[in-house]
Amino acid sequence: MKTILGDNISKIGIGSFGIGGRGHRDVSLTEKQDDKAYINALVYTLQKGINFTEISLGYGHGQAMTLFNQALKRSSVKRESIFLTHSLYPRDIPSLDVLYEDISNFYKIMDTEYADSTLVTESLILRFGEQSIYSRLHDLLKTEKTRYVSLSNASPDFMKKFKLEFGDSFYAHEGHLSFEIRAVQNKGVFETCDKLGIKNIIWRPLGRNKTLGRNWNLLIELAKKYNKTQSQVILNWMLQLGLSPMVLSLSKDHIDENLMASEFNMSDVDYQKITNFRPSNFNPPTLNWDSLTTDDDIVEQVNNFDSYIKT
Repeated sequence: MKTILGDNISKIGIGSFGIGGRGHRDVSLTEKQDDKAYINALVYTLQKGINFTEISLGYGHGQAMTLFNQALKRSSVKRESIFLTHSLYPRDIPSLDVLYEDISNFYKIMDTEYADSTLVTESLILRFGEQSIYSRLHDLLKTEKTRYVSLSNASPDFMKKFKLEFGDSFYAHEGHLSFEIRAVQNKGVFETCDKLGIKNIIWRPLGRNKTLGRNWNLLIELAKKYNKTQSQVILNWMLQLGLSPMVLSLSKDHIDENLMASEFNMSDVDYQKITNFRPSNFNPPTLNWDSLTTDDDIVEQVNNFDSYIKT
């Protein structure tokens, strides 16, 4: 997949959740920094050639989108050189009216005529019904207000249904994978994406850097062996699997570190060690893949990993 100008999509994308403060519309923002910190980091990231992200009006109570647009303009990178996915999450959308309003506001805030992809979740479709959501997505495709459509936090069976509905317009599935949490991997979501010919995009691949603080022996061993950071080992493993992780970094050093994650190779044996790894004492609630009624079914494991560790 390429941008509208024909540029290749970068191997690593920009994680936009956290820009303007962490939180959706239904919660107070945390970890908010000065706007300049976000804008400067995004300008540097864009100028380094990282050119895809997904963004939602719920992120940072709308600030994520506003600050991203300001950074894009300051970077002198053309909008047409960016692959921008507009995401619609059920926790931010209490009604179809709000959904339609969010779609309209995306174009205004981002000062753009189109989204490269419009993303919905399985739980959003289940809440408002396939007919309502599919009809709106088809309208966006027909009027060229979006180039493609995407799914997030969906089961393999639902992805297959979505593919039958949208065919080649189905661009990507966004799911979580980190060193510790493998629910999507275990369910065969990545393999389903490969069979359907859609892109695998990973949100929060470094677990907001909490993975590094857990001092997993395997990560320490591999980082030392290859003279790389633990984050680089994790991102390199995901890239080797053909996945596209999105990372939010606010320092130039960390942005450069992430970019260099693609510049080395580990042995097949070491890649397999990471793929096979599972925390032996991790016991999260069982996901009901036949009815993912809210995104929290998956996000709960990510946000509260430590509370499900048996000591």
